[in-house]
Amino acid sequence: MSANVQLIWKKIEHLRRMRNYLEYSLEQTLLLIPISDWHQLKPAHHETLAAFRVRFSEFQEHLGKIMRAIAREEEQSTEPFSFVLLYMEKLDILDTVDHWKMIRELRNAVNHEYEENEQRLSEFFVALTKAAPQLFAWFNRIIEFCESSYPAPDSGAISIKK
Repeated sequence: MSANVQLIWKKIEHLRRMRNYLEYSLEQTLLLIPISDWHQLKPAHHETLAAFRVRFSEFQEHLGKIMRAIAREEEQSTEPFSFVLLYMEKLDILDTVDHWKMIRELRNAVNHEYEENEQRLSEFFVALTKAAPQLFAWFNRIIEFCESSYPAPDSGAISIKK
């Protein structure tokens, strides 16, 4: 097993743990959505939203890193990153490159406009909660691709299920 394949499996295991935390944050955030009055939120609610925002962002960032590692293992161009995305679309890991980019733009917007416009911020959180299942689906497709393409360190050690 190549060092890069070992790295891919380590990233999968790390993402599995990250997904569990993101799923928890998503469940907690859904209890608050839609947010009509930010001034009524308690500090614990703001913590919930902040945790969800950060976990969502980090999960997508790490998905991108594992996609780059897969492209590298498959001897595909990894620069610019759009080449990686196009290859992931070809592998049917991503449904479309545009969908990935739209979620990334949403993620960037919520991180840069945090607390500037409450109505817009509420809309961002609603959109993030709707986008999270797509990140999970892409992660599942990554696992399926890797299980069929690379020997796992231990058979059955990595699984799509939590």
